[in-house]
Formats: sequence, structure tokens, C-alpha cells
Amino acid sequence: MSTVKAYYDGITFFPIEALSIPKGKVVNLTIDEEETLIPEIAKKLAQLAYINSNLENLNKTEPLPPEFDEILAQRVNFGRTLDL
Repeated sequence: MSTVKAYYDGITFFPIEALSIPKGKVVNLTIDEEETLIPEIAKKLAQLAYINSNLENLNKTEPLPPEFDEILAQRVNFGRTLDL
């Protein structure tokens, strides 16, 4: 069993720390009536945790193949020129 701090915005709980809980996992929540974070700080911490979680997921993806660099190196002409 583990304890996780989260910010509640009235609809959703946002973990303050990154979590490694499997998607679809059922959890039990215990509300600590004594502890309250300043809403602005709590929201920023929740957003940071969300960004960190997404970055961790990106690190788990396969790198792009070498052909991707070749495609990006090719110039594409869309048929429009600028008169300077």
C-alpha cells in the first residue's frame, strides 16, 4: 500500500508526484481534512506532474528510424514564391 498526495480541482484528482500506477487500476482515496495546499501552487504542481509523466512515456517510445532524418533533409517546394 502506498500514499499519494494529489490536488483535487472539483472534478479530477491530480497527483503531485509522478506515479507508476497501471491504467485502469482501482485505488482507495483517503481525504486528509487537515492538510490543504494553496490552490495556485497545487495546480502548478499537478501540471508539472502531468508534464513529467508525459516525458517519461516519451522516453519509453522507440527512436525514429534514420529514414526520418533523410525525409526532413529534403526540401519541399509548395509552388509559392515570395517577391522581395
